[in-house]
Amino acid sequence: MKDLKGKNALLTGGSMGIGPNIARVLAREGVNIALSARSEDKLKAVAAELESYNVRAIAVPADVTDPDSREKMVEKVKDEFGQIDLLINNAGIEWLSSFNDLTQAEIENMIQTNLIAPLMITRLVLPDMLKNSSGHIVTISSLGGKKGSPYSATYAASKAGLIAWTSSLRAELYNTGVSASVVCPGFISDTGMFAVYNKKAPKIAGESK
Repeated sequence: MKDLKGKNALLTGGSMGIGPNIARVLAREGVNIALSARSEDKLKAVAAELESYNVRAIAVPADVTDPDSREKMVEKVKDEFGQIDLLINNAGIEWLSSFNDLTQAEIENMIQTNLIAPLMITRLVLPDMLKNSSGHIVTISSLGGKKGSPYSATYAASKAGLIAWTSSLRAELYNTGVSASVVCPGFISDTGMFAVYNKKAPKIAGESK
């Protein structure tokens, strides 16, 4: 999808981390954006900023791990924009911990958020894209999905799943007018989960600030 001006996008994880940065880039290209996350106040603040680019920007609070909330989110965006041309699966979470110390609930929540939710949201928007012979699915994975690191085993598993899924989906969608891409960012110094961890981490004695 090369001509983005006037297209409509749904961006999950739009309230913080790299989400607002993705949204700003899209807005500069003339894309109308529906921002989704659980924090309505943060979403509205980002949406208000995006409107300075002369695009429509709306806040659609949702819990991507909840099936009913996902469906309502997609229906809300379709009601507001008419159709969804671009889906950016960006929402994600991680807890740095040894695998043995994670609770079952933490493991399941990470898999639900990082892996199951993108698949299910895509499943909700894909039929209309195929009907229109136009659309693109962009999924934010991680370099951690290509090479796992210690204390990130569950996160790495979820992100590796996104890479393999996108590869399969892209092949299935060949010649339909719809396609899929996966992006694998590395460590980001000024925003996102690793920046937050770095700010919270205690300084080692003798380490410069």
